[in-house]
Amino acid sequence: MKFLLPSMTLVAVFAVGCASVRYPTTYTLDLNAAAAAAARSPALGALAVRDFTCPDYLSDGRIVYRPTGTEVGYYEYHRWAMTLRRMITDSIAGRIRNRGAFGSVESARNAAGVTYVLTGAIERLEEVDDGRNVQAVVQLSAQLVDTRAQKTVWRHSEIASEPVIRRDVSGVVGSLSAATRRAIDALIASLESDLALDRTQ
Repeated sequence: MKFLLPSMTLVAVFAVGCASVRYPTTYTLDLNAAAAAAARSPALGALAVRDFTCPDYLSDGRIVYRPTGTEVGYYEYHRWAMTLRRMITDSIAGRIRNRGAFGSVESARNAAGVTYVLTGAIERLEEVDDGRNVQAVVQLSAQLVDTRAQKTVWRHSEIASEPVIRRDVSGVVGSLSAATRRAIDALIASLESDLALDRTQ
């Protein structure tokens, strides 16, 4: 019997370990536009959209919160199902395509011969707790390059915040989604406004 005890102990430890496994819950941002814009004749050439960049602390898949201005924390068991870069780049490209200002909107992988290239960055996308209120804060920046003139014709940065009313991770994701939609809407509005002004000058 003494030779069986180590094996029995290993089996017991393995069983306890298996029972304690916790799998992460995954989420996506809800970035669906409230309503599609009316179709119109394209006024600009073809556009390529490059994947937005993202700082390292937002890149590993975990949902981020900031308990202080200098401290970064993570919800260890709550993760993004897709990369933030993919979700936000695809949403921006899709919205610009639906609005119809450009002749075509493609990813940078199909950028040969395009007139414009859009690049951008996800500067912030996190929960912020200042001790009084909890906010979802999103900051996006972007720029548009005219490939013919080889110059930047538009640049803008937008920050949006949304209160977190429901104090759980699903509530945080909902508020991050709302803030991201607002930031994207403001970026695209700025882009279209500036390009319309340029065309009239």
